[in-house]
Amino acid sequence: MPFCPKCEYEYQDSVKVCPECKVDLIEKMVQETSEAEYTEVYMVSNRMEAGVVSSLLTEHNVGCLIRDLRLFPVLPDFGRRARLRVAVPKNQTKEAIKLLKEAVEDGALTEQGRFL
Repeated sequence: MPFCPKCEYEYQDSVKVCPECKVDLIEKMVQETSEAEYTEVYMVSNRMEAGVVSSLLTEHNVGCLIRDLRLFPVLPDFGRRARLRVAVPKNQTKEAIKLLKEAVEDGALTEQGRFL
């Protein structure tokens, strides 16, 4: 039975899109993993780009965490001084890097981000 990756509701096999979240359903939910089972793969300099990275990975069923390394995270981002690190489950590292490289090549992500 398919699941919604956002609300995690289970649907009948005939349903292809979650009527509530308006996203395509997936066949199985990504297992929750502890933070220790994640590896950092990419760093961005602002929240907007971190959101693009998170959306891209989630859309392809790759889990991710965004770690904010700024000293004062309540202040706005200031160019490359801001540091937001993207971590993915260790077993999805290769897939995540491939997706991020394709996004940089396609122009979906700026070249300001960098791989770790």
